[in-house]
Amino acid sequence: MNILNIRELFLTSTVLAAGLVISGAAQAQSVPAAEETADQGGIAEIIVTARKSSENIQSVPVAVTALSADDLASKQVFEVTDLARTAPSLTISTGGTGPASIVYLAIRGQAQNSPNSLSDSSVGIYMDGVYVARPIVGNLGFLDMASAEVLRGPQGTLFGRNTTGGALNLTSNRPGDEYEAMLKVGFGNYNYQSIEGMVNAPVSEAVGLRIAGRYGKRDGYFQNDKIGYPQGSIDKDLVLRGTLVVAPVESNLKLTVIADFVRYADDGNATAVAAINPAVLSLPAYGAFINSEFARFVSSAQLPAFTAANSKWTDTFSRPQTGDSQIDTLQNNNEVDAIAGTLEWDLGGVSIKSITAYRKSFTDDSLDLHGFPSSVNPFTPFLPNATSGFISTYNNEQFSEEVQLSGSLGALDWQTGVYYFKESGDEQSRAFILGGVQSARTLSEYSSRSTGAFAQFNYNVTDALRLTGGIRYTWDKRTIDRQSTDNWRKPDNLEVCTVGPNSGKTAEAATCTDPRSASFKYPAWTLGADYRVSDQLFLYAKTSGASMSGGFNSRFVPAPFTQQFNPEKVRDAEVGFKGDFLDRRLRTNMAFFLAKQSNVQRIVNALVGTTLTQFVTNTGKVDAKGFEFEGTALPWDGMELTGSLSYLDAKYVRGSRTENQGTALAPVLVDRSGEPVTQAPKWTWNLGATQTFPTSFGAVSLHADYAYIADRAMDAATAKTLAQGGTQANIDAVAIGNAASIVKGYGLLNGRIAINLDSPDIELAFWGRNLTNQAWFTNVFNNYTGLGATVQFQGAPRTYGATATIKF
Repeated sequence: MNILNIRELFLTSTVLAAGLVISGAAQAQSVPAAEETADQGGIAEIIVTARKSSENIQSVPVAVTALSADDLASKQVFEVTDLARTAPSLTISTGGTGPASIVYLAIRGQAQNSPNSLSDSSVGIYMDGVYVARPIVGNLGFLDMASAEVLRGPQGTLFGRNTTGGALNLTSNRPGDEYEAMLKVGFGNYNYQSIEGMVNAPVSEAVGLRIAGRYGKRDGYFQNDKIGYPQGSIDKDLVLRGTLVVAPVESNLKLTVIADFVRYADDGNATAVAAINPAVLSLPAYGAFINSEFARFVSSAQLPAFTAANSKWTDTFSRPQTGDSQIDTLQNNNEVDAIAGTLEWDLGGVSIKSITAYRKSFTDDSLDLHGFPSSVNPFTPFLPNATSGFISTYNNEQFSEEVQLSGSLGALDWQTGVYYFKESGDEQSRAFILGGVQSARTLSEYSSRSTGAFAQFNYNVTDALRLTGGIRYTWDKRTIDRQSTDNWRKPDNLEVCTVGPNSGKTAEAATCTDPRSASFKYPAWTLGADYRVSDQLFLYAKTSGASMSGGFNSRFVPAPFTQQFNPEKVRDAEVGFKGDFLDRRLRTNMAFFLAKQSNVQRIVNALVGTTLTQFVTNTGKVDAKGFEFEGTALPWDGMELTGSLSYLDAKYVRGSRTENQGTALAPVLVDRSGEPVTQAPKWTWNLGATQTFPTSFGAVSLHADYAYIADRAMDAATAKTLAQGGTQANIDAVAIGNAASIVKGYGLLNGRIAINLDSPDIELAFWGRNLTNQAWFTNVFNNYTGLGATVQFQGAPRTYGATATIKF
C-alpha cells in the first residue's frame, strides 16, 4: 500500500470515526501537558506527560524541563530554536547548508548533524503526540501552544523513533468549554509585523472547535550591499491550525482531530565569512569579505583588504553568479500540510489510545558556499576564484499509526503498544562549484518504514518505592534510488549518469538508477527505581539504552567510506533528585549522567577532486558525562527566579576513531579520537526573573532572562602527519579550518514588560531580544581545505517591539 493510499484510508477513517462519535453527547475537554495547578502560596504544581501519562513533574524519574503557555510567552519562546535558552544541556543550531526551517538538535552531546532525508535526529520532535520525522522542517513556529517539554537522555521505550538524546514534547491548546476569542497584533524594528488570532467554540455539548492562525513578515537583519537588499527577511510566515474534539457521553470515547497548514518564505541564510584559504582562493581582495568577528583567521596577504573593509558582524556579501536564477536568487521556502487524529477510549481498568497522522512537506533552499561575490568570470572553468553555490529541494510524505494500551492492576501500572511509521519522498541538489568546474546534480528517491512494539511497567513496592522497567523492539527498512548526473547545464537527455551500473552513460542511452535497500533491528530498554523520601524530596536512579537508525547517503561518498551507515547506539546511567523546600518556595532538581555512545554518526563536508559532497559516516565511540541543575525560587511576593546550569564532558574514546586517508591497497590510518565532539559545549546556563505587581486595573509584570552557551565545535578534522606522508601546509590548513569551525561562546539577554488590564481583558507587552546586540552565530559550513572557505551563519541582532492582545 503506497503512502497516498494510506492517506486516503486515514482521511476516510477519521471522517467515519467523527461521525460515530458525534452521535453521542458530552462536553469536549482535555488536559494539556505541563499544566500548572493553582499556586496556593508556593511554586505551582506542574503536570507533565513525559511518560505519556499525566504526572507531577516532581515525581517523574526523568530529567525534564516543562514550560507552560505563560512561560512560553514571558520567555519569548516563539519557535523550537528558542527552547535552547530555557533548558540545560540543550543546544539548537539552524540554517547552515540547510534551510532556515531545519534544526540541528543536541542534548548531552547526542546530536543531529545532517539535512539528509535518509538520516535522523537523535532528539525526536513530537507535536501533539506525532513524531516529526524530518528535522529539515523541524523549526516549528509556535502557535496557540499549551506547553513544551524537553526530555533529556534516551527515551527509546515510550518515544521510540531514534530518541537516543532526548525528545521535545510539544502540545497545542485544545478546545475549551466556553466561547472565547483572542486577537494579537505586533510591531517591531526591521519592519516586523504580525497578526495572530484564535476562536474557541463549543459547537454543542459534544463538540468543541478551536481555530488559530498567524501571519507575519519582517525585513532582513543582515546588510548585503552586493545584492542590494538585506538578508534574513521573512517574506511570508503563515500558520493555521484547526482542532476538533468530539466526546460522547457514557461512551467514554474522545476523538481529537488537528490539522496544520504552514507556508513560509524568506530570502536565504546570511553568511559570515570566517576564513579564506589563500592557497585555494588566491586573490588577496577576498580578505575584504571576512567578517570582523574572525580577524584572527586573516592571512598577512589578505590583511590590507580586510582592514579596509572594516565590516560589522551583521554584514554579509553573498551574491552567487551561476547563471541559474534559482541558485542566484537566495531563498528558503517551506510548506507543510498535516492532519492527525487521536481516538481515546476509557474502558475502566484499561485505556486505549490511537494516534493516526499524515504530514506532507516541501522545502527548498539556495546558498552561496563562499559567502562573497566572485570578481572573475563565473562561467570560465578551472578558475579557483569563482562562485560556488547550490540549490536543494526536498519532498516528503509521512504516515504514522500508534496504538497505546494502559492500565493498572493492583500495585502495577502498565503501558504497552505498537507503532508503524512510513515515509517517502525525494531530494535534489544542483551544485555550481568554482565557477563551473563542477555542475553536478544529485537526485534521490527514498522510502523508510519502521515498526515497533513496546511495553513499560511501574511497580509500586510500597507507597514510597517504585520500580520501572520497559522495552521496545524496532524493525527499520530503508530504500534509496540514486539518479545523480554530471552536469545539469546539459540537455536532460545528454546528462551523464554518475552512479550505479549505468555510470558513464547518458540518459539517452540508459536509465540512471542505483537502487539500494537495508534493514536494521534493535532494542531499546530502561530500568529504574525511584523513592519518595518525603513530601519534599524525590530520588531516582535509572539506566537505559536506545539506538538511532542507520541509513543511506544521497550524495557522493568517496572510498573508503560507504554509502550506507549503521545505527548509532547509546547506553546511559542517571541518578537525580527533585526537591521542594521552604513551603514550596524553593525548588531544586538535579541529575548526574554518564552515557556511552558507539557507531557515532557524524557528517563530513568534502571536496573530492572537483566533486563537492556532504555525507554521514560512523565515527567511533564517545563517552559523555556531566550534571544538570534546575531551580525555581519565590523569594518575595510577586517575584519568581528561575535558572539552570549544565556541565558536559564529552570525548571520543582513545583509539576508537580511525580514518583511512590512503587507499584500500595502501591504507593510511589517521587517529581522529583527539578531536572535539561536535555540538557538545562544556557549559550552558540561564537565569530568569519575573516580578509581578498587582494594580487596581490588573497587573504589571517585568521579565528578564539571560542564557549562555560556551564554545562548541561544529566541525573538525585531523590531517595526516608528516611521517604518514602529509604536508605541513595541509596540517596548518586543517588547523585553521578547525578553529574557524568553533562557534564561540555567547550570552543573549532578553526582556519583556507586560501590562494586563482586567476589563477589558487586554495585554500590552513591550519586548526586546538580544538587548546587548551580542554577536553570535548559529552554524558552520567548513570547506577550508576544499572550496577554500569556512563560513558561519549569523544569529539575530537586537530586536524590539510591542504587541497588543485582546481576549473576548
